[in-house]
Amino acid sequence: MKHYLCISIRFLHPQPSFHGRSDGGEPEWPPSPLRLFQAIVDASASQWRDARFVEVADRFIKWLQSQAQPIIIAPEHYVGTPVRIAVPNNDLDVWAGPLSKGNEPKKQPNELKTMKTVRPTHLAGDAVHYLYSLSEPCPHFDTLRDAARSITHLGWGIDMVAGDATIVSAENAAKLPGEVWRPCSDNRGTALRVPIPGTLEALMSKHEAFLNRLSPDGFKPVPPLAAFDVVHYRRATDPAPRPFTAFGILKPDASGNRAFETTRRCRDVAGLIRHATGNVCEGWPFGNIAGFVHGHDGPDKQLKGEHANDRFMFLPLPSIERRGDLGNHVGAIRRVLIAAPPGFQDRIDWVRRRLPGQELVAPDGEIKGLLNILPTKDWVLSQYTKSAHAWSTVTPVVWPGHDDRDAAKAEAILRKAFVHASLAPELVAGIEELEWRTVGFRAGVDLAHRYQRPDHMKGRAYHVRVRFPHPVPGPLAVGAGRYRGFGLFAADE
Repeated sequence: MKHYLCISIRFLHPQPSFHGRSDGGEPEWPPSPLRLFQAIVDASASQWRDARFVEVADRFIKWLQSQAQPIIIAPEHYVGTPVRIAVPNNDLDVWAGPLSKGNEPKKQPNELKTMKTVRPTHLAGDAVHYLYSLSEPCPHFDTLRDAARSITHLGWGIDMVAGDATIVSAENAAKLPGEVWRPCSDNRGTALRVPIPGTLEALMSKHEAFLNRLSPDGFKPVPPLAAFDVVHYRRATDPAPRPFTAFGILKPDASGNRAFETTRRCRDVAGLIRHATGNVCEGWPFGNIAGFVHGHDGPDKQLKGEHANDRFMFLPLPSIERRGDLGNHVGAIRRVLIAAPPGFQDRIDWVRRRLPGQELVAPDGEIKGLLNILPTKDWVLSQYTKSAHAWSTVTPVVWPGHDDRDAAKAEAILRKAFVHASLAPELVAGIEELEWRTVGFRAGVDLAHRYQRPDHMKGRAYHVRVRFPHPVPGPLAVGAGRYRGFGLFAADE
């Protein structure tokens, strides 16, 4: 059975909060592995001083900094309101610097004050757990546990904590309360600093430089810590963002934008963009295009099985028009978006370079439009691709099953549709609001049954509104028609 070294940090305040900051002064959450590592080094240096530190602590700390990055289990949180307060500066160099040169300081220690912005991160629980995977018994565990139990602070001085270390099984690790944060490889998540081999030596060198910053030669600035890495973490319930590219549709003579009525032409536009994509992907270096571009596993046979979602999504984007006091209005299709599953950025890069200028050709040979690359800062595009708690449909969700007009069955089918769209089951289970009906939730959308669908899409269709427990990135499309522009959501915030 798999086991973990679990280092636990428990906040002691009755109303737990954390004040640590990341780069740029932004609130940091969860507390980074580097912050934990520094706390362990500090606790070890206080417990085993001078030669004893090298004799006792050096080995397990170097072992710890060479481990793969831990899984972090942390409480739910929210960032509080910033408050400005006057605090002691703790900058005695202003006072001691002139003294070291025989001069009278301009300010006394009690006059050294500064304004500080306090922005706490409030916690719904009191413990953060760091899980290091063990392929063999943990060496030096007893001394590491003693060091963890000597930790008193994490973050600012007011963030008082108690630490501990244990060995836990995978089964017991799964029972720890809190949100699970895992390292991710796509650099799309929360950036956290992590230790690497050499971090201990760099911390010791920085401490030595701090002790010797004042000398007869004057003040020597303390260099920043350089021996660390940055790893992106994402909650287990956070969907991995889909890579995408988007295009505007021009008239065939490029004299202006081409518009397609959404209710009747959504399916046609999706077909046009799929055909154009198939043309530019002929001979690409990623294998047969039948599956990834067309969703086919042989003649007239849809992809199924574990790779059924490894394909492009062709999403016509109805314009979302701002109409002053009347709010936003869903209009005609003037843009299209092509999305791929997470991990297939190379396929998106391929079509992004080759589709601009391509013609959208109907089955009868008539040219319906031209594709023009769309800036990523396009406001309408951002309504489909940003992160948001709340989303609602601009085209109806086609039910991937029969609900027998039973509300409980309908909800089960809809939740399963979100899971099939690659959202984590834990995230879907935590949905805060979920509504569906034939009438849309947005101005400008039509009744769900009026949208013309491909002939094989026979399920019932509804407009849907959903609110997730935390922001979810777009593009978001669910249901039986999600690869052809149906079940498309836009941010509702």
